[in-house]
Amino acid sequence: MKRGPLLVLTSYILWGLLPIFWKLLADVDSFYTLACRVVFSLAVSAALLPAFRAGGKAAAALRSGRLVGLMFCCGVLITFNWGVLIYCVSAGRVLDVSLAYYINPLLAILVGFVCFGERLTPAQWASCAIAAAGVAAPMLMAGEFPVLAVLCGLSFALYGAVKKRADIPGEISTFMETLLMAPFALAFIAFSEINGGPVASGLVSGWRLLLLPAAGLVTFLPVYLYSAGIRDTDMGLSGVLMYVNPTLQLLVGLLYGERLGADMLVTFCCVWAATAIYLISGAKSRKKAAEAAMEE
Repeated sequence: MKRGPLLVLTSYILWGLLPIFWKLLADVDSFYTLACRVVFSLAVSAALLPAFRAGGKAAAALRSGRLVGLMFCCGVLITFNWGVLIYCVSAGRVLDVSLAYYINPLLAILVGFVCFGERLTPAQWASCAIAAAGVAAPMLMAGEFPVLAVLCGLSFALYGAVKKRADIPGEISTFMETLLMAPFALAFIAFSEINGGPVASGLVSGWRLLLLPAAGLVTFLPVYLYSAGIRDTDMGLSGVLMYVNPTLQLLVGLLYGERLGADMLVTFCCVWAATAIYLISGAKSRKKAAEAAMEE
């Protein structure tokens, strides 16, 4: 495998295994863990800006009211996404996270249709319809709608749409997003510790204390690997490799003893079928486009 696809695959593997890291902090308040993730992600991204020679560009972006507004929206959406993910892991609902990232591409299609007027092919409409039926299955079979999975997947799809409008490099957007969220995160950490938070109470001590700053590194590393590899990776291949992420999350959830009930099994089967239609349709479209280009 070439360097670009290998880096992209590695990023998806790291994202897929990330619930294992958050499981180590499962007994810590999810909001506190989230706040630490924001603060230490900012520390890592700020420290690495010089390595990307992006300090001047970041300063210029911070002087743009439009970009600051867009990055604030991105910060809210990605922080919400991170929070749902951390809560799901601590609550023993990793399967919801897996489902979220299986349906994310299909939600992104719908967001593109609504926000950017992008046209959907019949196969894409069929994929979305089948996935929607799958998401509705738990409500019909068990009276429980997979709200966490939908919120997690939808927040990430909207995050991608806002980032597309901003159109700035990933290392700068990551820095700005976390910078704009950091005051809220620092205020929450300070408030928690004053009132006997995880560190003050001794709940997090010793080697586990290192996990909190490590949250910044495990957040930034897959983003960096993806950004470095996607430039030399065909988007079609990247789209296929992406499903390594939720597949690993599914296996991690099962490893931790989560039960895949009949309702969730129906949901996953529908989403897998929708994904297969989506991928096959995309492959055929790319093949036709390549053939047309060769004829010209």
